[in-house]
Amino acid sequence: MTKMIVLSLVLLCSFLAVAQMAPFYQVNYYSHRNNAFGADAPIDIINPGSTGSPRSTDHGTICADIYVFDANQRMIECCNCPVTANGELELSIRNDLTGNPITGAGSAPDRGTIKIIADAPTICNAAAPLPVSGLVAYATHLKQLTPGGPISATEDEFQFVSNVSQAEISFLGTSCAFTRQLGSGKGICTCGSGG
Repeated sequence: MTKMIVLSLVLLCSFLAVAQMAPFYQVNYYSHRNNAFGADAPIDIINPGSTGSPRSTDHGTICADIYVFDANQRMIECCNCPVTANGELELSIRNDLTGNPITGAGSAPDRGTIKIIADAPTICNAAAPLPVSGLVAYATHLKQLTPGGPISATEDEFQFVSNVSQAEISFLGTSCAFTRQLGSGKGICTCGSGG
């Protein structure tokens, strides 16, 4: 019996160690949001179905907790968007992620940072995330080499951060809760279409 308990504890600790190393936290940036051409730079979040299939309601769904910052490291919006297994969610930088900043609609920042935590569907709360693995995300970046010149676009994958601290996760959740509470309807991003 004692050997069975010890073996169970070893397996549980091994599972927890692997789960902690699994990537759930991703970061990227946005820029040239306020360009003269009105060009947008969407981000795409994909649930590859690694936690289940969409055969039954919410089976395999993962929430994308999204935190948007301006260039001065202030959280301007946050939200949580469910993404079904094998689903894709496209979000507009202009409309979904920076269109309702806590600082007011006329003050949408030109550039900043976007962070995503893959969150358990039973929680799905950017103010209190329960990290799980399973989402990948891509960002379109706008570049303008000369003032008034043409805009070009590139796309790259969000970067996984494997050594994220519990303090950072807590900070994001707490900041999101304050942003929602203080914003009185401002500071809440939207989930676009798809999913």
